[in-house]
Amino acid sequence: MTGRTRRIAVGLALALVLAGCGALPPEAPLPEAQKLNSATGGIAFACGQAFQLTAFGGPHAHGLAALDVMATSSARKLRGVAERNPAWIYEGETVADIVTAGAQKLRGCGLHHAAGVLE
Repeated sequence: MTGRTRRIAVGLALALVLAGCGALPPEAPLPEAQKLNSATGGIAFACGQAFQLTAFGGPHAHGLAALDVMATSSARKLRGVAERNPAWIYEGETVADIVTAGAQKLRGCGLHHAAGVLE
């Protein structure tokens, strides 16, 4: 094998290996999966904080408003991925199902503005 032929063979082999990397359809591609991870984590964190804040009753409008702003940012990120392709799969669920579950979770923990972003 000549040097040129060897370089071509190595280049083709590398191209085949790289083509096999990444998410297989219908899985969400890596950049979108990272956004989904961040968005769902942000929503879970905000809801957890909201549940802690309201656990013992009393007025918590200021605290909930701050958490709603935080959750809204995550909801927008999630909605953005859903707008690209709601049929993508992430963690065994479609993005559309994740959006629905996220909206329900946000409503359930009192972060209504963020929930509205997903509805």
